[in-house]
Amino acid sequence: MKKSWFIYTAIAFAVIVYSSWEHIYPVKIIDVHRSTDKFDYDDIIVDHFPLTDRGRINWWLSQRDMLKEKYNIPSGQEFVLMVWDVGDGYLRDSPREDYFCFPDMTSEKNCIEKNNLLKVDARFSDNNTVNFIIDDKKYIMNKKDGSMTRERY
Repeated sequence: MKKSWFIYTAIAFAVIVYSSWEHIYPVKIIDVHRSTDKFDYDDIIVDHFPLTDRGRINWWLSQRDMLKEKYNIPSGQEFVLMVWDVGDGYLRDSPREDYFCFPDMTSEKNCIEKNNLLKVDARFSDNNTVNFIIDDKKYIMNKKDGSMTRERY
């Protein structure tokens, strides 16, 4: 009886923590970079990004107007936006590590670990769709009706 009570309590606690994660740890935008070598490529570095695919896509959908107003990204109708995890912060480039570096920064520490959390791609596609790429999954959203389909990427 004590074992089952403990299990039920643990499950209830896990559900509460999982469902309130975004309120406890809201997404923090650390930095935004506009690509100088690729047209309409933008990068956002974040901390505490949602854990689920649905949460990540919903974050983009709920924040896109704020990102446009505050950071002017995306700058056009066709764009690629990459959301990166801040990890250990900005690091010095190293030939032994696989880092993603930002040429627009003059600081010696201008790289981050390659941990891409979300790619929003609205290029080369039908004007009525937006692609969300998370790991090896691709979600295609129809702009007209908001419907979503999933494919392997």
